[in-house]
This record gives sequence, structure tokens and C-alpha cells, in this order.
Amino acid sequence: MRMIRFQMNRDLDRLEAFLRNQYDQNQTADSWLPERLHDLIYRVNAQETDEGKKSSSDYIFLWEDKEEISACILPDGENIYVSVKGGYEHIFPSLIAFSEENCRPLFAEAEDGTIKFWVAVSDRLAYMRKTLKESGYREYPEKECRNCIFPLNAEVTTDLPSGFRFLFGEDYTNEENKWSALRLGFHPDWESPDYKAGMTPYRARKNSSLYRDSFECVVVDENAAEGNPVCAYCFVYVDKRTKTALIEPVSTREKYRRKGFGTALLHGAVMRCKKLGIERCYVDSFGWRNDFYVAAGFFTESSVGFWYKNLK
Repeated sequence: MRMIRFQMNRDLDRLEAFLRNQYDQNQTADSWLPERLHDLIYRVNAQETDEGKKSSSDYIFLWEDKEEISACILPDGENIYVSVKGGYEHIFPSLIAFSEENCRPLFAEAEDGTIKFWVAVSDRLAYMRKTLKESGYREYPEKECRNCIFPLNAEVTTDLPSGFRFLFGEDYTNEENKWSALRLGFHPDWESPDYKAGMTPYRARKNSSLYRDSFECVVVDENAAEGNPVCAYCFVYVDKRTKTALIEPVSTREKYRRKGFGTALLHGAVMRCKKLGIERCYVDSFGWRNDFYVAAGFFTESSVGFWYKNLK
């Protein structure tokens, strides 16, 4: 078995195939979906670069056996996720040891030179949790992410108050408004009539091979007097091979929250996924977002816990 550092031109198709196989074998999102990989490589990487941070995809590592991927390290900001093919569970301890040494640059260093190293693990993967505990990691009880799924047999609508419209991205072509609305949803303190967000992450996403089947959804305030009329925005990555979709990111601008716009946005995305033959729609949920997604009809497929260890 050998380790190689991920290279886009050489390894992207192979890593996608590995993740699809993991999904086919388990029928859960315990391993990353190809859609999440693409979001990291294109949107997140561009955003990290704009912010002067290390690019997470520079720290993707693959393990091969007989020229087939058996495991990989997938960084996501300041935590890592490890995906291991069935039958290779025994190499997980060595993957953790490797990541502690080689993924350190992704983690913030304290004044005393130590770092808090984070590993994300599905609650279904007991052997990983056991290994981390034996290796000195502790689970942080207040930090959890959920893989949430929408029951596609549920009936949904995009009912909105008068003066508001649900649109797909191709029906609303002002890309600057769409991206700005997304950023303002996460950073409402930036709100101003003339706010403009850097467009690099928005444009970079178009290089994804999944982009042609993926789509945007927006809710528009038709009575907005000035500035940006987009109330809520989401992007839906579609992978027709696994018949899955990942709705990421999802954002509603602060002044439009708690009015049903986010739910209408998600339901519109689900309706289109049904027409595309998608069988499962996923979101990544954490913190206060859990209540929002549950209210919109999503339920938890599995939970992801975060384990940490202080490294010198």
C-alpha cells in the first residue's frame, strides 16, 4: 500500500469513484458525497485563498492498494475526515498519526505553539471512535454536525407572501446579487445597499463537472426599493450517478428570516430534484440550523461528532 498526495488532473475522477462506491456500499453519507468534495475543491478553496488561508484540498491524501484507492484524508477547514474502504479498517490508526503530522498547517497555532487538532467521525463508525479515544482524543459534546435527508415522497410547495417570488438561478441572472445575498446571510453585519462580495468562489464553482446538472434557487423581494432584492439563496450540487443532491450552502438574509423563505427555498430545490430523478437530498446541519432543517421536513440520517487532541 502506498500514500500519494491528491492531484486534481490525476486523481479527481478516481476519488469521485471511490466516494461513489463508498455511498453505494453503505447507502449513507457517512463518507463524503462527491458533491461535497466538489464544493471543497472549487467554492471553499477559492474562499480560503481569498481570505489568505491554506487551501484545504492541498491536504487531501490518498492510500492505494493495487492502484485502487483504499482510504483518504479529506480536510474541511479546521478538521479532517477520514474515509476507509471496508476491509481496510486496520489502517485507520496510521492514517490518524499521518494526519497529525502532515495536516498541521490547516490548524490555528496557539501562542505556546500547540494546536487543537480536530477529527470528524460518524456515529456509525464505532471502530474510529474507539481508536481516537485510545489515541488520547476527546469528543467535544457541544459540537456536532448532522447528515440530514429529505423524504422525497413528501408533498412540498413554494408558497410565499404576495410580492415575493421563488426562482431558479437561470431565471434570475444577476450573479453579484445572488452571491452577495449568500454572504450577507452569513454576515448580516456587512449589510448595506451597495455591498458587493468578492465573486471568486462563485465563479470557481462553475469549473466543477457537476455544475451542468446542479442549480441555484433564490427567493426575490419584488418590492425591494433599493439594493439587493434576493432574500434567500441556496446552491444544489447534483450527482446523477448516485442519484443524490447536496444543498450547500443555504442562507437567508437576517431581515428576511423567520418568514418561511428558507423553507420555500428548500422545498423548491426538492421539487426540482424529484424531476431530475434524484432519490436523496442531503444537507449538512449543525447548531441552530438543526431546528430550521427539521421544521422544513428533513430528518437525521447520521450524526458526526468532533474529536480533538492538543498537539505540541
